[in-house]
Amino acid sequence: MNDPGTASRGRQTQTTFLQRALKYLERSELAQSEDILNSLLSQDPMDAEALQLLGLLRQAQGSDQEAEDIFRRSLAINPLQPNVHNNLGALLKLNGRLDESVDCFREAVRLRPNYAEALLNLALALSDKNDHVEAEKCCRAALRVQPNFLLAKQALASELNELQRPHEAEKILRQALMTGPRNPQQLAALQHTLGISLKMQKRDSEALAQFDSVLVAVPEMPVANYNRGNTLQRLGRQGEAVDSYFRALQVNPMDMNAHDELNKLLYRLGDDNRFLVSYDDAASLYPERAILPMEKGRFLFLLGRDDAAREAFERAIRLAPDQSRPHDGLALVFARTNDFEAAIREHEIVVGLEPDNAPAWRNFGETLLRSGDPKSALVAAEQAMAIQPDNQAALAVWTLALRLLGDPLAAQIDDCERFVRVYQLPPPRGYGDMASFNNDLNTYLDSLHRDKREFIDQTLRNGTQTMENLFGAGHSLVELLRERIDEAVIDFIACMETDPNHPLMQRKSAEFKYAGSWSARLHDCGFHTNHVHPKGWISSAYYVALPDVVATSQSCEGWIQFGQPNFECGLDNAVLRTVRPKVGTLVLFPSYTWHGTLPFRSTQARTTIAFDVVPDGPRL
Repeated sequence: MNDPGTASRGRQTQTTFLQRALKYLERSELAQSEDILNSLLSQDPMDAEALQLLGLLRQAQGSDQEAEDIFRRSLAINPLQPNVHNNLGALLKLNGRLDESVDCFREAVRLRPNYAEALLNLALALSDKNDHVEAEKCCRAALRVQPNFLLAKQALASELNELQRPHEAEKILRQALMTGPRNPQQLAALQHTLGISLKMQKRDSEALAQFDSVLVAVPEMPVANYNRGNTLQRLGRQGEAVDSYFRALQVNPMDMNAHDELNKLLYRLGDDNRFLVSYDDAASLYPERAILPMEKGRFLFLLGRDDAAREAFERAIRLAPDQSRPHDGLALVFARTNDFEAAIREHEIVVGLEPDNAPAWRNFGETLLRSGDPKSALVAAEQAMAIQPDNQAALAVWTLALRLLGDPLAAQIDDCERFVRVYQLPPPRGYGDMASFNNDLNTYLDSLHRDKREFIDQTLRNGTQTMENLFGAGHSLVELLRERIDEAVIDFIACMETDPNHPLMQRKSAEFKYAGSWSARLHDCGFHTNHVHPKGWISSAYYVALPDVVATSQSCEGWIQFGQPNFECGLDNAVLRTVRPKVGTLVLFPSYTWHGTLPFRSTQARTTIAFDVVPDGPRL
């Protein structure tokens, strides 16, 4: 007969050894921990607790697949281990397997509803899946269990920022900071999130102070330098912003956001000597990372350097043949250089890899139009529209295909005489005439046009464009103008019929919001390439200041034109309408309608404010 006392002493001894192995693991003394765990498992291979610690050890050694296998073995022996489900979820999340990680965290919480750490991990995984509403709920659940859980407070504030509720986030963060966290990393993380909340509230100087404090305490935090650079740009301190982005990349050469903002800014500043160098520097350290030549290729394509772009995309494909984006970039290069056979081959690879990628189908449609195959282009555009029904870029390709096929439906969709409307706005409150208002507005906009040249990824050429949204940013003159713009948009919508089969009118809603707003300024020989607004519904141009030549020229210099795409596809009489701009007028039109600005010659600038409107309520 077994002695209960002996069994109890055996369990105590096992627990002691497990605790000792855990302490070694926490101190990163991996060899000592492994010796103990191997000894325990040699005595009992079915020891689920020893197995889960061995899984943590293998993860610490960088053997993620072996760690996963061991966690699963432990759970097969005893599935009622919430901590093991949590650890497995953390490993899967680290490897980008978000759906599986969410399932693991949910099981951990099901087994132990008051498991604050698992609730937080579930929130973080949901956040990575862009489910910020559910992530907020999980953070709050963790804080109900553990009210002083600083990591959960920081995560909750981050989710509130993502949900565009920075005021609430600020309140939580300031309360957390009042407790005086002793861990410098935790303190820096709270301050960094607070900096983002303040930046979202346009309190840029306060945000900068937070980021500076973070970097004093934790200089190796690259994301702080990245956000500091963004804030410096907003403050008009572009040179310092460049330095901040470079520091972010010194700490983390694979910070792709910092690469992107740095090179966009270098281009706008005309710093051609350093433009795109960051990608080469990072590639010398990480030659196996496909994203580096892929992102460099994207910039080269925008510059029109097709040979260099092709070389960059081909290198990315060699490194990661199953990624769709470099194939898509290469397809666009081939199409622009009229190698349509090669372009179509690459597009077919892209949609084979990602059949639900609407932009990829849209790009395929454009190439098919370029190649003279509007029937196939129509099918590709319809594939894109089936995935994203309101994708204006796909709709623009579809309408072009209809025009080339002689389908009368095209004229109903792109009826520029009907849907392009010109409004002469009345003077805003406090002004007796539009001339004096626009003079004041134009002078104010001078302070926002800080760059030497345009954004590389926008349609403007030979000019500048403001950063971020104008509307709602505290610009008093802009807000006065917006009151008049609101009236015009309301009228435009009211005059719109309701038609469930028409891509403009089927989205009719009495409620709307502005999806983006900015000012563009063109200089001598400036123009906008023909384009559409992929995420809009109704787009616009309001004329603040115009060169004299716009009013006097007989060749339509500086006019806005509609109907002509930005690529050759054999379309006769592509321009459907031109409009002569006048100071104080607003032009509204469907976002899917091709439009652009004709170049002009003048020492005077052409300044506009533009915006996109989207529905913000039930469709009528």
